[in-house]
Amino acid sequence: MNHVAGLQAPASRQFRIYVIALFLRDGQSATMTARGSNQTARRMFEALEAVYRAFEMPPPTIIEGCPCCIASCGTDVLLTTPLRLITGQSLWRYVSGAFLTVGNKQDFRYLLPRILDVSVSDGSNANDPEIVLGKLSLAGWQEWKQNEQVVIKAFIDTWFEHALLNDLAEANDGPIGWEAESVLCGAARAGLPLERWLRRLIEPDAAPVLKDLKERFPSALSGFWDDVPNRFQEFRAILTQGQA
Repeated sequence: MNHVAGLQAPASRQFRIYVIALFLRDGQSATMTARGSNQTARRMFEALEAVYRAFEMPPPTIIEGCPCCIASCGTDVLLTTPLRLITGQSLWRYVSGAFLTVGNKQDFRYLLPRILDVSVSDGSNANDPEIVLGKLSLAGWQEWKQNEQVVIKAFIDTWFEHALLNDLAEANDGPIGWEAESVLCGAARAGLPLERWLRRLIEPDAAPVLKDLKERFPSALSGFWDDVPNRFQEFRAILTQGQA
C-alpha cells in the first residue's frame, strides 16, 4: 500500500514516497539524513513495512472507553479511514489515552503500524516517542507472538539510528535535537535493555550527540526517565564516564 495515496505501488516507488515524507517532516535535516545514509532510510521503510505485514488485520468494530473520552478521541475516524491514511492528528488523542481511558489490545494492535509510521514520518503531529513506545508495555507486547516482537524490535533499532542521524545533521546547523534520547527513553519504557544503543552512542561519529547529552545531564533530560530508574542507571553510566 502507498503511504500517501493508499494505492498499490511498486516497492521502489513506495520507498521514494517514504523519503519524501521524511523531507516534508524534517526539512533540511531529513534531506541530509537521507542523502548521508540512503541505507538507513531504506532500513526504516522496510522495518515499517514488516510491522504493517505482521499486524495486518481487519479493523475492530468498536473502540471502547469512557464515554467522554471516546467522544473527544474521534474513534470513528480511526475505524472508517484506511489504516495508512489515518493522520497523526487523528491518532494523537487515542495514543495519549490508550489503556488509560480508551482502547484495548485489539484496537491498539490494529493501529500500531500506523502509530509507528506517523511517529517517524509526521513527528510534529505524533505523540512523543517515550509515550508511543511506553504503550507497548501497557499492551503486554513481550507476550505477543515471536515474529511480532521481532519486527517491533527491528523497528525500534532502526528508529534510533534514524533519530541519531537527524540529531547529528542538526548539529551541523545549530542546536542538536533530542530525537535519539527520546527514542532511547521510549525503548526503556517498552522494557528493552539499552546496551546496544548505548554502545552506538559512544562510537566516534556520534560524539556530538553524546557531548550534548552529557551537557544536559542530569537536569535537562527527558522527564520520562523517572518511570524507568533502572534503565536510567544504564544511561547515566555513559554520561558520567570520565567524571570525578
